[in-house]
Amino acid sequence: MPDFIPVLIAAVLGLVVLMLAFGGSFNFFAYGGSSSGYTDYSKTEMIGMDFTVSYNTGHESVLSFDGEVNSGLFSYLEQKKEFEVENIGDVTEATVGLEVLNSNYYGNLFVFVNDKQVYKGAPGIGDKTISFDGSKLEGLNTIKVVAENSGWKLWAPTVYIFDMDVAVNYESKKTQSFEFEIDGIEFERLSRARLLIFGERKGSGNLNVLINGNEMYSGWTPVYTDFAIDGLKEGANSVVISTEPDTEYTIKSAQVVMFFE
Repeated sequence: MPDFIPVLIAAVLGLVVLMLAFGGSFNFFAYGGSSSGYTDYSKTEMIGMDFTVSYNTGHESVLSFDGEVNSGLFSYLEQKKEFEVENIGDVTEATVGLEVLNSNYYGNLFVFVNDKQVYKGAPGIGDKTISFDGSKLEGLNTIKVVAENSGWKLWAPTVYIFDMDVAVNYESKKTQSFEFEIDGIEFERLSRARLLIFGERKGSGNLNVLINGNEMYSGWTPVYTDFAIDGLKEGANSVVISTEPDTEYTIKSAQVVMFFE
């Protein structure tokens, strides 16, 4: 074997390692019998390395208290409490768990959150859940519970004795977006494409891959699958990688391999 062959092999392997380490794309050529010499080749786009996608959901209690409210000609008692909500941008919905322990039902019960009414009614003895949109919440919040005046029933105020729990439902979704290019000549000669993704999963949800808005894959890692090339286009192509609720993927590498004729 000529002395330069081992050096050449080492140089080629070193180039491949560098491309994988720093991202980008590289081509492999196969020599054929056409007049141009090169007939087929593939191009690997390293679209992403060492990233995470996740989708977390949950339910968290932020305030619990018990109390009494009343309102009449000679008495008035309301309940007003403050509570904090962290990561307010992830909150989708809030609930007030109300358990009425006793009442004379001389009037309605009102619940306000940050001065916005979320409930009016005469709840019976027992449990009731009041739901409202998370957009009504802020970092620091106030909930106020009041009773309606008993009106002409002068002998007694409206009374409600209750337990209350305020909770939030949250949803935090982390996706990753990338782009890769296909030039005009490559687009004309494109014959098939393959998706390669390697990583670890926590949870049971699928990894979802959209290319130019079209779903190309939904399943677990590792990913080694061909996909329809009619979803690709000349110029910039977008890739969005996400997952399903209560799942996280730690991705070591994501690649698109394109084959040309």
